[in-house]
Amino acid sequence: MTMTFAAYKKNFLTSILLCVACSACTLKAATPYLSSPVSPPAPLSPQSQQPEQPQQPKKPQQNAMRFIAIGDTPYSADEEQHLKQKIASAIKAAAPPFLVHYGDLKGGAESCSEDLFVARRDFFSSLLPGRFFYTPGDNEWTDCDRSFLEVPVSELKSLDLLRRVFFAPPMNLPESWQYSRQANFPENARWMQNGVFFMTVHLVSTNNGRLDIQLDDIELALALVEARDQANRVWMKESFATALKADAKAMVIVTQADVTSPDAEGPCTAINRMHCDAFQNFRENLVRNARKFAKRGKTRKPVLLLHGDTNPFCIDKEFGGAQAPNLWRLNAWGDFKAPADATIVTVQPENQQQPFTAETLLGHETPAQRCE
Repeated sequence: MTMTFAAYKKNFLTSILLCVACSACTLKAATPYLSSPVSPPAPLSPQSQQPEQPQQPKKPQQNAMRFIAIGDTPYSADEEQHLKQKIASAIKAAAPPFLVHYGDLKGGAESCSEDLFVARRDFFSSLLPGRFFYTPGDNEWTDCDRSFLEVPVSELKSLDLLRRVFFAPPMNLPESWQYSRQANFPENARWMQNGVFFMTVHLVSTNNGRLDIQLDDIELALALVEARDQANRVWMKESFATALKADAKAMVIVTQADVTSPDAEGPCTAINRMHCDAFQNFRENLVRNARKFAKRGKTRKPVLLLHGDTNPFCIDKEFGGAQAPNLWRLNAWGDFKAPADATIVTVQPENQQQPFTAETLLGHETPAQRCE
């Protein structure tokens, strides 16, 4: 039976908001737009030849943990070739505990399709099978309706497809990882590794999906943005509480959007839903939660916000200001930085002066110590 748009809108929003309000809800594989099955991850095949051995990255100091983050790539055929020929073998050789992609795994000029999403999922998953995390970028859904694309498609349908391709089955991780995902927002994940608590949160540019809505009902699109914002608030609060309960030594939050670079000023309200600072509430909640997290224990517990979307490769030690001096920000490598690379992030919670350090995997470049 075909559901009318009005009925779909009412039923879907009701289910989303009820689930956001109830943190005990179980994750449902809701697919409101598309019903065709998505191809499962392709089985890994043995390498037919040995890849060249990349230079080994520096070893972290004792009592430190290290992971690899990549994002804003590949944006072109040349970047994709470099990724497959150079970066892939370096990631495998480094053997990090996990790999996280902070969004924009396709160029803005590429049309959004199931074939492309499946290919990128299978490639990145093959670099570290069963240990690959991902948070969406704007290129994967909010930009999919652009008129200059060969095949413009609904951004809401693209998001639905993206969720089914990348997040349909949860990963099978050891219990010690404390891995979980948010109901109805499976892209929001959290896990623990070596005493450090990690979480992804779904934030993208185009003002977090509030602007440039070209092929969808604007009221529905904005209502879904607001539901996602509310879900993100719940997710952050629960994640910090979980980290405290687990006595985590540090916390790392991964997202796509540069939340310091909004498209407009002023809070988003019922009157002004589009031309507003879509990240103001997130920043305020992050500072508040980071401040509470820092006060637990004998030493100040550090928090890092890791993101992409903008070009500068920099680390901001004063992101939290006087309210949360334990809160740092890393704008990781990517977004047309040449050559394409990944970022090795080292977490040393006991180092109060420098709990977070970073360098690129291939080029061994370090970030500027200030984000302008």
